[in-house]
Amino acid sequence: MTKHRFLAIDEGLAQLLHVDEAHPENDWAVPVGHPQARDMQLVGGGRVLVGHHHGWSEFDIATGEVHFENTSYEGVTAARRQPDGRTLLAGVDIAGIQGVGVIELGTDGQPLRKIQYEGDYVRLIRQTAQGTLLMSCNDRIREADLDGNYLREFPVEGFYHAWKSLRLPDGHLMVSAGYGAFMVELDVDGNIVRKFGGKEQIPEEVNPFFYATFQLLPDGHLVLANWQGHGERFGESGVQLLEFDADGKLVWQWSDSRRISSLQGLLVLDGLDVSRLHDEREGVMKPL
Repeated sequence: MTKHRFLAIDEGLAQLLHVDEAHPENDWAVPVGHPQARDMQLVGGGRVLVGHHHGWSEFDIATGEVHFENTSYEGVTAARRQPDGRTLLAGVDIAGIQGVGVIELGTDGQPLRKIQYEGDYVRLIRQTAQGTLLMSCNDRIREADLDGNYLREFPVEGFYHAWKSLRLPDGHLMVSAGYGAFMVELDVDGNIVRKFGGKEQIPEEVNPFFYATFQLLPDGHLVLANWQGHGERFGESGVQLLEFDADGKLVWQWSDSRRISSLQGLLVLDGLDVSRLHDEREGVMKPL
């Protein structure tokens, strides 16, 4: 039986969880301490960066202790640490930027530059191996450069608050559809290659509601957070973590109504060296 070790953002209870299915004595849960926690990244030194409305906080993965915070902002939806120690923040109307904005911060936390893009919606951003940004912009994914230009966009019927996208090594995109509650793979031109995880494809008790953060595993599987709603009353609603194999078959699931309300963020730690910075620029999470 598959057993995972993972970090999860419980948006409903505003907490961060560490769950080790093989060694539950290592489990912990701590308050995030800030609203609207959405993003996560392994940043090395045994820490996870959690992006939230005010910026980001860095937690010790072993204990849940907060080691560092930058809470200077309003409206942050994504936070990404760079190999040289810089940090990118994204959001709408942040730091005086009208519309969608990206702020580049130096290692001292001071702004190096601000980049403005058209639009009024963004959730997670992910960098690609080509040096571009994939931005989740409600009903479409936009690919952008770091000079304020959109290079391409990929609208898909059924996207509503689309949450996250990754570029695969073959150039395809994998995207979680938000309230559309499905996963989709797009080819290089934005055509649908396959859709999976939708309500017609999985057991009713899963209750696909909002497909949020996902992670590609080295074996071709995909693990996904199935968020169930705002607030404290959703612990018994649906199945909140799902794993699909390469054929889109549901092969693992996790929920625990005693501990959670509504999971939105997910980072599977299996096989990862938490002493190193990781990113998903080639799809699967790898050290940089």
